[in-house]
Amino acid sequence: MIKKVALSIIFFVGLTYILWPGPSSTNDFPSLPDSLKSDEPGDTWENPDNAAYFSNFRREFVVNYYKDKFSHLNILGIKIPPLTTNHPPEEAFTHIRDQQQSTYLEQFAYPLREAIFVNGFEPFDEEGKPWREGATRIYTKDNYYETKTTIRYYGSSVPSRLAVYLLIWLSAFLLFKLTKKAILEK
Repeated sequence: MIKKVALSIIFFVGLTYILWPGPSSTNDFPSLPDSLKSDEPGDTWENPDNAAYFSNFRREFVVNYYKDKFSHLNILGIKIPPLTTNHPPEEAFTHIRDQQQSTYLEQFAYPLREAIFVNGFEPFDEEGKPWREGATRIYTKDNYYETKTTIRYYGSSVPSRLAVYLLIWLSAFLLFKLTKKAILEK
């Protein structure tokens, strides 16, 4: 009896996590403060799930800013932080867009729900040394900027999350039954 109650509680807590509302697109995230929104090709209508900003903010500020904005799960007073993954900058071609310039790429994710990638391009480090040969300063709209930040949101629909969640529970139940049967037949 206690096992069934515990499993029921775990199931309904997981179900609440799956069904809790969240962002639906990149547009649900605020712009980087004191920045210029990019209108370069690849940052606008060509990739509607992307948003890019020119600013003078470095990696630490940008990553913390978007992690805070993405940390939206607060269920019954319990704030659930997203999982954080630091990817090699070369993966920006896969996760953001082809030909994406990158010096860092971080991902914040709520498993079985959604994720946001934060890509930063900083041609020069904080001492002014170029990260790679041939680096040039970022110049657009008659201004120089230290960095360009691109975010990309990967969401999922509630029906697809619910279907996956229920299939996980069904698979676990069937696997448990099969394992129990195999052990008893030995």
